[in-house]
Amino acid sequence: MYVVTGASGHIGNTLIRMLVEQGKADQIIAMLHSHREPRSLAGLPVRRIYGDICDEKSLVSSFRGADVVFHCAAFISIVPGMFERLHRINHEGTLNVLRACRTAGVGRLVHVASIEAIGDVGSGRPVTEEDGFNPDKAMIEYGITKATAAIEVLKEAQKGLDVVIVSPVGVVGPYDFKPSQMGQMVIDFVTHKLPAYPDGGFDFVDVRDVARALIAAAEKGRRGENYLITGGHLSIPEMMAMLEKITGVRKPFFKLPHWLLGVAAIGSEICFRLFGGNPVLTRSSLRILRSRLTVCGEKARRELSIEPTPLEETFSAQIAFFRSEGMLPPL
Repeated sequence: MYVVTGASGHIGNTLIRMLVEQGKADQIIAMLHSHREPRSLAGLPVRRIYGDICDEKSLVSSFRGADVVFHCAAFISIVPGMFERLHRINHEGTLNVLRACRTAGVGRLVHVASIEAIGDVGSGRPVTEEDGFNPDKAMIEYGITKATAAIEVLKEAQKGLDVVIVSPVGVVGPYDFKPSQMGQMVIDFVTHKLPAYPDGGFDFVDVRDVARALIAAAEKGRRGENYLITGGHLSIPEMMAMLEKITGVRKPFFKLPHWLLGVAAIGSEICFRLFGGNPVLTRSSLRILRSRLTVCGEKARRELSIEPTPLEETFSAQIAFFRSEGMLPPL
C-alpha cells in the first residue's frame, strides 16, 4: 500500500497519476488536508483519507499498513516573512511524519526534499549529493526549513528507519493546477502579461521525471541516500526563446537590469501583502535566479535509471495542460 502526503499538490497528484497508470489504483491512499475534493484528483480512482502532517496522531492512523509513504507535503513560499509557517509545516511536520512512520511500522519512507535545501555551493561547479544539506547555505527561508527537515530524516535513517530522499530542482510541467510560481510565469508569458524578464537561470526538471524518481526510489533506492533530480540548466533568456518557439508568442523585448529588478521585487511583495495572489518576482526568487546554480543528476541516472525529459517537451506539455484546463485560451 502506498500513502501519499501532499496528494493534491503538483508532485503528489502527478505521482498518483503515474501509480494509477501502472495499475496500482487499489493500493493508493491520497492523504488530504481538507475534505473539499481538489480539482487535481478529480476522477482518479484512489482512496482519500484526511490528515494533517502537523497532527502526529492523524498520521499514525493514516500510515498503518503502508508499505511506502511518499512524503510530498510541503509549504512553498518565495515571500520573505513566512519562516514560522514554513518551519511548522516543513520541519515540524516532517518530524511528525518520521515518528508516525516508526509507530505505524511503515516499510519505507520516500521523502521529497529540494535543491534549495542544499543551496549554492558557490564554487561554480555543479551541486552533487555529496554537498549535503546545510541550513547555512540553503536558499531562501523555504530552503532552510527543507534543509533542517532533511537532516532529521537522515538522522532517523542512521537509527534504522528505511528512508530514501529525492531532491528535485525547479519543478515544471503538466498537472500544475495551482499553478506554481513558474507555471504562473508561463501563463503570464502566453497571455502577454510579462512585459520584461529577469536575467539569471536555474536548473529545472519535468514533474513526471520527479514522479518516476520517487517510484524508483521506493523500489530500488539505497537506504539513507539522497538523489538529485534535474533536467538541466536553463537561463531565463533561453527559456523566453523556448516559450516563443513553442507558442508563437513573441518574447518580451526588455531584460531588466538587476537594480530595477530589486525595485520591482519589493513592489511585488508589497502588492502580495496588500492583495494576496501568487507573486512570481520577489527578492528571494531573484536570489535563486542570480545564483546560476547547476546540478549533477548522474547518481539518479545510474541508480534510479532516470533519464531527463527534454525541457522543450516539458514546457510544451505544461502549456497544453494549461489550455486543456482553461487556464490558457485554446488555440
